[in-house]
Amino acid sequence: MIKQVFGILLLLYTFALLQMSFFTRLFPNGWIPNLVMLSVVFLSIFERRDSYASFAAALFSGFLLDIFSGGIIGFWSLTLLVISLLIKFVLEEYVRLPIPKKF
Repeated sequence: MIKQVFGILLLLYTFALLQMSFFTRLFPNGWIPNLVMLSVVFLSIFERRDSYASFAAALFSGFLLDIFSGGIIGFWSLTLLVISLLIKFVLEEYVRLPIPKKF
């Protein structure tokens, strides 16, 4: 469990560092892929319904993006948290997984 959490946090840190330092020089005109947002979206979609790891990952990665970007502190944290909350809400309220019935 601790290794998985540490691995996810390290991956998010690496994505944030790549996005804010290396990709700004590699991709022209500001068209930078947002790997952090993609990873938070995938984590929100593919985690269990009773797990809230995506919220912690959204706050942590948003904080990293806020620190590395030099912009307004809290913007990315709030944005990623709202995205994660919306995904969890839609999955819980509107998506039903087929459950086989016993005959």
